Amino acid sequence: MFARVMTSTVKPGAIDAAVAEWPGHIQAFKGKGLIAGYLFLDREAHRFLSITLWENEEAQRLNASSPEQIHGRDEFSKHLSGPPEPRTYDVVATVA
Repeated sequence: MFARVMTSTVKPGAIDAAVAEWPGHIQAFKGKGLIAGYLFLDREAHRFLSITLWENEEAQRLNASSPEQIHGRDEFSKHLSGPPEPRTYDVVATVA
């Protein structure tokens, strides 16, 4: 399993719209290697933490550069005050 973790700062007044829109952008990757996606919010700091879990690194990499991802990232950026900061990780342990 592989994770893509992004942090971003939300524009004042855009939190609710961004939260409502995010699942639609992520849903496009179900069936393309996406296992699950989570969006965390620090309302006081206007900060998002997005974690998407992928079947493997290749699936994540292919989707990161896909037209759907590029379009979704461009659309979602209207809610952000700067570019998202992505990182990727191997998932090496889980507790379920």
